[in-house]
Amino acid sequence: MNSNDIKIEELLDRPIWQLSGREFCALTQFATANLASKTDTHRRNCKGIEALASELGCSPSKIYELRKLGILQGAEISHIGKAIIFDVEKAKELIKTHLK
Repeated sequence: MNSNDIKIEELLDRPIWQLSGREFCALTQFATANLASKTDTHRRNCKGIEALASELGCSPSKIYELRKLGILQGAEISHIGKAIIFDVEKAKELIKTHLK
């Protein structure tokens, strides 16, 4: 039985304890391939005001101003101590919305 002969859809409906080693490996490879395709589209993050400014092509003072106005609040993923992590794509969306 090759991994090509294994029908993944049938394996998804069976309990794990009923799978052979070959079937389990095929199912694991399928899950890994699907996970890899989903992580390719993950968010691009940056750490700090300066990094976000360079990503967006503006000055750090403009980022400070936008943050003070609360425009970038939805783009902050984490803010622990002085370290701020921003979602770059979300920041772009929020700035575009604000400019309209």
